[in-house]
Amino acid sequence: MNDDKTEKIALFRYGLIAPLVLETLPRGELTRRAQEVAARLYDIPHSTRRQVSVDTLLEWTLRYRRNGLTALTPKPRQDRGQARAVTPETAALIERLKRANPHRTGTALLRELAPANQQDKTGGLSASTLYRFLRARGLTERQLLLNKATAHKKYEAEFANQTWQSDMLFGPWVQRAGGGKMQVFLQATLDDASRLIPHAQFYPNQGLDSFLDCLRQAIAARGIPTRLYMDNAKIYRSPQLARIAASVGILIIHTPPYQPEGRGKIERFFRSVREQFLASLEPKALLSIEQLNERLWHWLDTVYHRREHSALDTTPLLRWQRDIEQVRQLPPATDMRRLFFHRVDRLVRRDSTFLLRNRFFEAPPPLAGKRIEVRFDPLDLAHVEIYCDGKSEGAARLVDAVVNGRTYR
Repeated sequence: MNDDKTEKIALFRYGLIAPLVLETLPRGELTRRAQEVAARLYDIPHSTRRQVSVDTLLEWTLRYRRNGLTALTPKPRQDRGQARAVTPETAALIERLKRANPHRTGTALLRELAPANQQDKTGGLSASTLYRFLRARGLTERQLLLNKATAHKKYEAEFANQTWQSDMLFGPWVQRAGGGKMQVFLQATLDDASRLIPHAQFYPNQGLDSFLDCLRQAIAARGIPTRLYMDNAKIYRSPQLARIAASVGILIIHTPPYQPEGRGKIERFFRSVREQFLASLEPKALLSIEQLNERLWHWLDTVYHRREHSALDTTPLLRWQRDIEQVRQLPPATDMRRLFFHRVDRLVRRDSTFLLRNRFFEAPPPLAGKRIEVRFDPLDLAHVEIYCDGKSEGAARLVDAVVNGRTYR
């Protein structure tokens, strides 16, 4: 199994046990929370299973506390190359039959699967193997019917920074630095308990770089959230975000597909932005993105945070300050910018250069022909760090072909 797969599995496992390791829990409460996690269904990376047992979760928790994230990487299977009890073809047939009729019993399934088992020469599928497979895939009658009848309930975090919501809003058109105009996008985080906005900012694009910059400034201003609740957009499922969350102890939670009800609070904030802030701007005056952000931050500080919220009976700022003693902060010596560096692999060419964001950088000559890890701030390529086999190899330098031409021999 390659490094990308093992890291993806380790980050997935951390996402499951994060509620168990973020705080010290009594044994009974730890087991209860593990049971809640084990009761849900998941898309487990590189596995056909859909659930994880309580014992496995407790074992991962112990391993993480002892040796950190690396302890969650999977070990090679001892039975690699041997036949599995349920072939992929049979598994697909079982799932299709069970989803077509959730009330179909195990006995009826075994009867319908008999011809397929004879063709696969497996000697028939046992009842115990079939029932284990159905439970692991979430295909029991109870699981299938429960998923269809899931109800949405109003919820609210008990304390500030217990849950943050994050989302993106299509913003107005602004003046482009080089002339003309462009549309900008509002990235925002919202504290669920207080409705306070840890950080919001308009960006020239809606990519991962903008979101991570917004999250970095939010944590620097208001501390670390216990949970970060977002939709299923690609940028919110990036390995970069998962790595950062695992490093600082944040549990990433995604909205179930086609169920946006859980993000109602941040959608309500975006409505306030449209109806109060954007509506107050002069329609014919084309601002720069810097001017737009300055006005946004002034509105947040003087109006939104200090006006009584209808659902709180107080202001967002005063509600957030009520729990300020419980807010987690990063250690003072933490380099926030380096913590949010992107990490990508690159192959150093024979001329000791590598390509990053459509620009060539120079690596130390001994690294020519080797694969390296590059760490950098996507919004500022002035400082690019090089690592090889986990060891720092210094900083990369932007290629200056003219200077190289003068010193070439």
